[in-house]
Amino acid sequence: MTLLTYMKFDDVKEWADTHNTVSKEDDRGKAYEEFKKRKAEKLLDLVEEKFPGIRKSIKNYYTATPLSYRDYIGNDDGSMYGIVKDYNNPLKTFISPRTKIPNLYLTGQNLNLHGILGATMSGLVTSVAFLGSEDIIDKIRNA
Repeated sequence: MTLLTYMKFDDVKEWADTHNTVSKEDDRGKAYEEFKKRKAEKLLDLVEEKFPGIRKSIKNYYTATPLSYRDYIGNDDGSMYGIVKDYNNPLKTFISPRTKIPNLYLTGQNLNLHGILGATMSGLVTSVAFLGSEDIIDKIRNA
């Protein structure tokens, strides 16, 4: 299950001078971890209202903040929607699912559309590039 909710960059401003990725780990400290836990628990409280008993089905969870998005995507304010697309110049931010490296394909929220729908749609675009067959859409439609 994936849960997303809005968080203002100002909420994490206290740690804005830190950067942390898998390739360059940097501990933001105990206060940051406690902050993320409080936010996650508050969100889970709201989910529990709609789906009573769901907490007992959760083995563990992972949290991300605007800092996570900023560090991995590279945009200043940690936008969860990725790279801003320019409808006046769509090729400016075009990312192809094919790369110059054989058998390496890209997919994700920035490939053709941003956000959750973009991640789903780019999975489809990447599948078409990988499988080399556009009849996959008909197969999905008729499934």
